[in-house]
Amino acid sequence: MNEINSKIGISSSIIIIIGCLLKGFHLQGAAAIFTLGALLFCLVFIPSIIYSLLKNKKIIPAFGCFFLSTLMLGVLFKVMHWPYANFLIVWSVTITLFAIMPIFFINIYSKKINKEHTKLDRIHKVLIGVFIVALLSMWYLMIDLNQIPSPYSIP
Repeated sequence: MNEINSKIGISSSIIIIIGCLLKGFHLQGAAAIFTLGALLFCLVFIPSIIYSLLKNKKIIPAFGCFFLSTLMLGVLFKVMHWPYANFLIVWSVTITLFAIMPIFFINIYSKKINKEHTKLDRIHKVLIGVFIVALLSMWYLMIDLNQIPSPYSIP
């Protein structure tokens, strides 16, 4: 990741925070600011991260970034009351939690410990993975499984 990407990520995060604050107080312009920040984050910043991960042959984290980006788009759709929000949220949380995270943990424990991949690096990655799994598990718990749209029911 280069300096421009980090500036885009920081600025889009600040725009998202400002949009959330304005949206929380129901002020004018909140929807436009929040939408701008979320789209900038999901459609510019995350794809640049995915590109750099794929360039370094890190496929699993790239898939994780993709599905977490679709989760953020689902939240944007939900907040803006756009269609297919539940579909994006449910499927991105489900795939990330039950497919990508187990592969992530298997990948961490299958790597041999050496100078480039120390035991401390492994512990840090496991802790980050556990944190992500805990957050996604709680989010999955909030999903009403009776209301999940089928991918075959999309018109």
